[in-house]
Amino acid sequence: ARRAGAEDDDRVFFGATVDVVGANGEPRTVSIVGVDEIDTARGYISWVSPMARALIKAREGDTVTLQTPAGPEELEIEAVRYAPLATGGEAAAS
Repeated sequence: ARRAGAEDDDRVFFGATVDVVGANGEPRTVSIVGVDEIDTARGYISWVSPMARALIKAREGDTVTLQTPAGPEELEIEAVRYAPLATGGEAAAS
């Protein structure tokens, strides 16, 4: 599969690292990874998770709604970037 081109570098797709701020003002950084690479301590979330599904295809500056057990939570996307992540074998080697 082809990853989005340069014109979509501010848009969230698989492999993105995303800085978000919730309604409580608390910043959070998550990276969207495959189901076999999940590491919540590092903020690596599955592409099929509710949070990733809320973020995918949104852009920097967008506000998305995450459905949580406590009710909907608004998340503002502060930044989107694509960088290599320490997942799988690389994580064990570091």
